[in-house]
Amino acid sequence: MIVYYTAEQIESRAFAERILKQYGIAAPQFVRGEHGKPRLIDAPVSFNLTHTHGCTFCAVGNEELGLDAEWRGRPLPRACSARLTAAEQKEDFFRLWTAKEAYVKYLGGTLAGLLPSLRFEGGVLLRDGIPVSENIAFCETEQFTLALCTASPQQIELLQG
Repeated sequence: MIVYYTAEQIESRAFAERILKQYGIAAPQFVRGEHGKPRLIDAPVSFNLTHTHGCTFCAVGNEELGLDAEWRGRPLPRACSARLTAAEQKEDFFRLWTAKEAYVKYLGGTLAGLLPSLRFEGGVLLRDGIPVSENIAFCETEQFTLALCTASPQQIELLQG
């Protein structure tokens, strides 16, 4: 799946509209879900946006998806580290965090509601101790870690948009 990115100063909606035009959606109509997740009305594709360190990322696909990106230069908040299980403390924090966020965004839920039930151990995302059935794909660059959550296995291809 292609994940488009830009470092230009642009509003999320304008960036999404620019990318969606490439999929034949000239005038996308957006609606927000119960927890604020944007969706398209009457469109054959789904999309999701994320931002980090001055960059905006947008994934578009034929199935529901959740996308998160984190800048690897970000200092880790102590409050986050303190909440990690012993097993999670051995994981790469950026993979751990983006996996959880992408999953929450995939479901259209909230971090406050779902985060307590999520763990990331041995490269596997668990919800209430059970591996999630959704697929988490990662893409790592020198500066960023991205995670994409989808129902079917995907690979991430980064493309400047």
